[in-house]
Amino acid sequence: MRAWIEVDVDWCKNVPMDWSDYQLILAVVRERTVRGGARVLGVSHATVSRRLAYLNGLAGGPFVQKSPAGLWPTKSGQAILEAAEKMEVLTAEAARRQRASEQNLSGSLTISMGGLVLKHLLFESVTRFADLYPDIELTIDGSDGFVDLDRAEADIVIRTSHNPPAHWVGRRLFSWGASLYAHKDYLASTPAEERQWIAPPEDEPRWREWRAQSVYPDASVALTITDIPGRFEAIKRGLGMGRAACFMADPDPDLVRLEHAPIAQQDPFWLLVHPDFAQTARAKAGLRFFADELTALRGLIEGRP
Repeated sequence: MRAWIEVDVDWCKNVPMDWSDYQLILAVVRERTVRGGARVLGVSHATVSRRLAYLNGLAGGPFVQKSPAGLWPTKSGQAILEAAEKMEVLTAEAARRQRASEQNLSGSLTISMGGLVLKHLLFESVTRFADLYPDIELTIDGSDGFVDLDRAEADIVIRTSHNPPAHWVGRRLFSWGASLYAHKDYLASTPAEERQWIAPPEDEPRWREWRAQSVYPDASVALTITDIPGRFEAIKRGLGMGRAACFMADPDPDLVRLEHAPIAQQDPFWLLVHPDFAQTARAKAGLRFFADELTALRGLIEGRP
C-alpha cells in the first residue's frame, strides 16, 4: 500500500492529537481490529472504539476505515501511521539509551524465551538467576512469537533461529535435536501394524520427510494437532507416535525413542541483545549466566545420551 501513497509527515503537525492517539491508530491498523488494538494497548474495546470515532471525525479524517481485510488506513491515515512509526522508533531508542546508561546490577531486566524452553529447560535456571541477582527486577516473557529488541519489547532474547536480525548482538550456541517418540505402554500394547501417528498438518515439509524415513512410513495418522504442546501431550497420553524435541521427551521416563529413529539437529540457540544495551552490567550478566546454563544442558538439548 505504501508504494502508491505519497506521505507528508509534516502534515500531521496540524492534527490535534497526542502520542496516545498515534499509538491507538498504530495498534488498530496493525491488528486490523478494534478489539486487537485494545488488547495491545491494554484498554477496553469501548475506549478504543469511542476514541477512534472521535479521531476519524477530526479535520482531515477519517484516518482509519473498514475493509474486507479489516481496519485499514486512509490516505490521510497513512501519514498518521508513518508519523506514529517514526515516533515509536524514537521512543524505543530513547528508552534503550536510558537503560544502557545504567551500569549497576539492579533495575529491571526482561528476558524473552519461548514457553517450551522455559518449561522444559530453563525454569530452574530462572530461579537461580533471580537468587543470584536479587537487585535485578526480572521479568520473563514466555511468549513464542517474535520479540522485537528494536522496539524494546525485551532486553535479552533466547531463541532458536537460523537468521536472527543481523544488527542484534550476542552469542550463537548449538542446535537442538528432535526425534520420534511414543509412550512405552503404547508400544507394548499396540501391534506394529496398528501403530499410528500424532502429526502436524500434512503440509509441514519436515514432517513428511521424517515420516518417510521412519520405520513406520505407511502408518496412518491418529490425530492431527497444529501446536507442539498439544502433540507432545497426545504422545505422553499414549495416543500415538510423534515427533518431539529431545529436551522435552528424553527426561520423561514413560517416553522412548522409536527404533532406528534419527536425531535431526534443528535451528541453533541464540542469546541476543540490542547493541545499545549490550554493554550494560545486566545484559552481560544475563548473557553469561544463561549461556552457561544452556551449555551445561547441551547433551540433553542435542539429544545425545
